[in-house]
Amino acid sequence: MTTIKVDGVRSAQEAVTLETLGADLIGVALSPNPRSPGTPVLTEEQAATIADALIHAVLVTSMELTDRNQVLRSVAATGAGLVQTITASIPPPDVRAALREAGVGIVYSGLEINHDDDPGWVFGAFTDVPDLNAALFQVEVLPEYTGSWAFLRDESPEFAAEFQIADLDALGRERPLVVGLDFTTGNVREIIAALPWVRGIALTRGDAVRVLGAVGG
Repeated sequence: MTTIKVDGVRSAQEAVTLETLGADLIGVALSPNPRSPGTPVLTEEQAATIADALIHAVLVTSMELTDRNQVLRSVAATGAGLVQTITASIPPPDVRAALREAGVGIVYSGLEINHDDDPGWVFGAFTDVPDLNAALFQVEVLPEYTGSWAFLRDESPEFAAEFQIADLDALGRERPLVVGLDFTTGNVREIIAALPWVRGIALTRGDAVRVLGAVGG
């Protein structure tokens, strides 16, 4: 697990700080997310300033992916290397094809795994869809629990039918996956070690500086 994604970045200064600490993907919102009303929504000009400030990290713009021309115009205006769905939706075929032609992959987000979910359902909506142009799938794990990692590690094994750490790692074998959990300075290295097939972790801006220090320390 090597990819580190930070969502909700607000400025070029924040982005540069996060990149210096090891962030690979810098996520910004260009459209409101009804499930995350506190996430700051930036203009394309602000997003472009962030992209210009980055050296190695890639800008990821979260926005509506329904209108082909509008999406391509926004990608050109911001310098985004990846785009991200706002909800657990699949963009229309012409949008996916145009983004692939432009060399821009899609981060499929809005996915959640609850404690009693069948692992086979997680990617069910994508199974028969051709040419997803998927760069990553971003999944929030056990969002119903404040201590999601502790529950997954300590409580789930007591119930064989519940979602397990091994199930999460197996999903990482199936598709390129970044996971959102309750990352802390005390658990982030343990989580990374426990999920060798998972591509990376997804952090929120508020926790990122502290957690990235633990990853690199």
